[in-house]
Amino acid sequence: MKNLVTRTFTGILFVVATVLSILWHELTFVLFFFAVMILCILEYHVLLRKVHGKPLIGWEIVLSILLYAGSWLYFKKLLPISAIGIVIPVFYLVFITELYRRKKRVVQNLAMTFLPVIHIALPMSLFLGIAYLSGAYDYKVVLAVLIFTWAYDTFAYVFGILFGKNKIAPKISPKKSWEGLVGGFLSSAAISLLLAHFWPVLSPATWITMSLLVSFGATFGDFVESMIKRAADVKDSGNVLPGHGGVFDRFDGFVFAIPFVFSYLYLIH
Repeated sequence: MKNLVTRTFTGILFVVATVLSILWHELTFVLFFFAVMILCILEYHVLLRKVHGKPLIGWEIVLSILLYAGSWLYFKKLLPISAIGIVIPVFYLVFITELYRRKKRVVQNLAMTFLPVIHIALPMSLFLGIAYLSGAYDYKVVLAVLIFTWAYDTFAYVFGILFGKNKIAPKISPKKSWEGLVGGFLSSAAISLLLAHFWPVLSPATWITMSLLVSFGATFGDFVESMIKRAADVKDSGNVLPGHGGVFDRFDGFVFAIPFVFSYLYLIH
C-alpha cells in the first residue's frame, strides 16, 4: 500500500512537471527534456557497464549534447544544415580515444558508446523537430505524443490486469499481454479523436495515425529496454523516481516512438 501511494505521488508530480515545462515556455521545454536525456544517458551507461562493457561516458555526453543543441538550433532556423560538417568529425574522435585507452573488447566499447546516443539522444533531438513542425514552437503536437504514450501505457496496464491471458513475449516482459496491447491501442486512438476535435492543428486521420505509431513504438520500446535490463540483470534502470525506478524506465516507450512519429509528420508536412 505504501509503495502504491509513493508510486502514485511520484507519478503525479512527474507528469505535472513535464506538462508545465511544455506549456510554460519553449526554453523550459528544451531544458526539461535535455535534463531527461542526460539522466537517461547516465542510467543507460550504468546498464551497459553491468554487461561487461566500458563505454566512454564523456563522449556519450558530448555527442548527445552536440546532437541535441545542434538540432534545436537547426529547427529554430538559427543554424544552417551545413553546420553538420563541423559535428561529423567529432564522432570519429571516439575511435581515436578508444585507440589510446588500450582496453579489451574495443569493438564492444565503441558500440556501447554510440548505442545511448542512437537510442536516447537522437530521438530526443527529433522530438525538438516535432515541436517546431510548423516553423515556430507549438506545444500541442509535443504534448499529444506524451498523452498518447501515457494513455497507451495506462490502459495497456489496466486491460492487461483485467483481461490479460495471452502473453506477448513472456521471456522478455512476462506481464505484457495481447489483451493489454489491444486495449492500449484502442484507448490511445480514442483520445486522438478528442484531440482532433479540440486541437484541429492536424487532420483527424493524422491524429489517429500518430496515436497508432506512438502505441507501436511504446510497445517495442518497453520490450527493448526490458531486453537490455535482462542482459544487465537488473529490474529498474535506476532509482531516481521513487516507486517507478529510473527515468529511462518512464521514457523507454516514448523515445522509441519518436522517430516513427517524426518521420511520418515530416513526410506528410
